[in-house]
Amino acid sequence: MSARSAGGRLRRTWPQRLLISFNVACIVVALVGAGAVAYAKRSVSQIHRQYEIKSSDIETAENLPPGAPQNFLIVGVDSDEGLSADDPVRDGRDSGSEAAGGLRSDTIMVVRIDPGETKARILSFPRDLWVDIPGHGKNRINSAIQYGADSGAALLIKTLKTNFDISINHYVQVDFAGFKSLVQQIGGVNVYLSNPVRDGRSGLNQPNAGCVLLDKDQALAYARSRHLQYQNANGRWVGDPTSDLGRIERQQDFVQRVIRRAIERGAKNPATLARMVNTGTKNITLDPFTTGQDLINLGKTFKNYDPDTLATDTLPVVDAVRGGADVLDLVTPKAEPILAAYRGTGATDGSDIEPSSVNVAVINGTRKLNQGADTTAALAARGFQTVAPAPDTDVLRTEVRYAPGQEGEAMLVARYLVADPTLVPVADADEITVVTGPDFLSVADSPRPADEIATTTTSTTSTTSTTSTTTSTTTPGTGATTTTVDRTQDDEGGPVGYLPGTPPDGESCG
Repeated sequence: MSARSAGGRLRRTWPQRLLISFNVACIVVALVGAGAVAYAKRSVSQIHRQYEIKSSDIETAENLPPGAPQNFLIVGVDSDEGLSADDPVRDGRDSGSEAAGGLRSDTIMVVRIDPGETKARILSFPRDLWVDIPGHGKNRINSAIQYGADSGAALLIKTLKTNFDISINHYVQVDFAGFKSLVQQIGGVNVYLSNPVRDGRSGLNQPNAGCVLLDKDQALAYARSRHLQYQNANGRWVGDPTSDLGRIERQQDFVQRVIRRAIERGAKNPATLARMVNTGTKNITLDPFTTGQDLINLGKTFKNYDPDTLATDTLPVVDAVRGGADVLDLVTPKAEPILAAYRGTGATDGSDIEPSSVNVAVINGTRKLNQGADTTAALAARGFQTVAPAPDTDVLRTEVRYAPGQEGEAMLVARYLVADPTLVPVADADEITVVTGPDFLSVADSPRPADEIATTTTSTTSTTSTTSTTTSTTTPGTGATTTTVDRTQDDEGGPVGYLPGTPPDGESCG
């Protein structure tokens, strides 16, 4: 039976746990910056450990070269332990998910930390993704953790390696109560809503548009909402049909907001910082091999880290039915360039590629007169091989589309654009395609440094009638987050796949 209908039980997911997990590292960063290294070490030593994970399951940090990138597996299990009996999270579920068919992971994310480049990025795995679970056949990825009384975490790590060739260096597990405690400690989180939003199942209720401060209860309701509705300009409540995929995008955006708020509040108030650390140590579980010194070293490297530069990735998937259950299949050709970044074989900056070896087509995405032809001519003048401009189309932000294996070429083209394009892998692409958006200004005389490009890669495919590709990126050096949206619309012209926006010029939110 589908998880959507099993016994009327609601699907509870996600980074309620991630948010606090990743913030543990950020808290350590702030502690190190304040000179409180000894306190940080003591706090980390008090964290619970998942001893079922053996050294053969993960690549421990001690076996990596100094400064090598590391992958943190962030897992939130389907447990409401620590929440009050009347908490909305408990609506429609048995007391403790174990009673409803075993422990399952609601949140599965890989956070890749690169100390050498002082960069971080997050890859989200939809809980209904259909995968091969070693020794147990095909099933949803979120069921991996429930197999074997004492080996679920280790099996999930093996599942990621088997299906995606991603190695894990650190394991982190978190709970609902921890998320709410963290949000309470940082005084809530600001979100700019362009529409009133609600979700009767999660308890989300924000009747006013504009900048709102979400308290611990509304923050959790927002983060777990998979039946979100927004009110359009005509006063009609419109449902977001993207379910887990739409929620993934909103939660990735929310991760950045929580991290930013936690760092700001903690750095300014030692008492708040101490409470945040205590909250983290009580509500997370680590693998046995991640030491306090590992996190201290990470903290020293990232003590000036700007969470606005956090990159987010979402896997391309399609709806499918397996054994009568609604699941998601990975679109492998489009997923490969995204997965490569988490294997250490990701895209280059194109610095070793000559423009003359790159074929480029241009699509006018703004319908401005002659923009396609002028951009084509400008790229040709920089040495690129160009073809006649393609028919016009509409996008909300500049895109650079490329085939798997052309990541370096795509980055080289992106570096010439006076814009911050989204990189979009396209399985059947014949050449690099630039789609100019409203943010596009011109073609530069020479390529910008690669670290000035917001290198978010996104690709989402669905067989349903409404699809959504939504990515939150940041313009480097400005500290300003730009919401990029490429999605279909409802029958009254509103967006499908709701993501918070940015305040109007002259206004701030948070």
